[in-house]
Amino acid sequence: MDTKPIRAEMIQSYIAQLRASLGGVKPVGEGRLRELFGRQDYTGMVKVIRDSMGLDLRVRVGLVNEGGPVGAPAWVSAPKPMPRFGTAEFQRTLITVFLRKSFVNRHSFEEVVIAIAHELSHIVLFGIGHPLQECEEAVDLTAMLLGYRELYLAGSFCEVRPATFWQRLGSSIEKRITGVERRTYRTFGYLTPEEVRYAAVILGKPLDDFRAAPFQAKAPHSQKSHLSFIPSLRSASYT
Repeated sequence: MDTKPIRAEMIQSYIAQLRASLGGVKPVGEGRLRELFGRQDYTGMVKVIRDSMGLDLRVRVGLVNEGGPVGAPAWVSAPKPMPRFGTAEFQRTLITVFLRKSFVNRHSFEEVVIAIAHELSHIVLFGIGHPLQECEEAVDLTAMLLGYRELYLAGSFCEVRPATFWQRLGSSIEKRITGVERRTYRTFGYLTPEEVRYAAVILGKPLDDFRAAPFQAKAPHSQKSHLSFIPSLRSASYT
């Protein structure tokens, strides 16, 4: 499997800027979220993640079959400009987190949490007027910083197993004929799995352990905030 070089300078710079504004949060407990996921209570999951991030505003959840950015399993609708975090106007603000039904029905617990945490991290950055608010890699790092580091580690890279009897049969026949077991993996998010692991190590260090010069992010493609986690597939063969 080919891997891209880790964008170490970018990651260190973004984390330094984000920690200066947000500090850090202990890892979020998974128990309640897993319970809600098992009940398919996605509204409950959004509210738990909202509260864990200290977002004192109103939120509603839309489970949709269509609409939104092409290929995006989740996206958020929020006023622009966003009222300042901590103000009465911020508390009265209503945001909508949209989740595509096909996504929540077919993807793992970790991936669904990552998607929701990413969208709400946009709101965190909008609310404080952070300069990295439109940088998707920085939004992933914000979610990791705000307690979802372990879930990013677990959900950013996973094996895609054959879903149907015929797919499993085909894989079994291929292995018997060729002697090779072929496995397919799915990556998730704006950071590569290697970058997620690298960021997790950095996030485990005290802020004073490093100082990075500001990294110049690319200009955002649009003004609408949305999650475009289009899973990519990698294949590997094992004898």
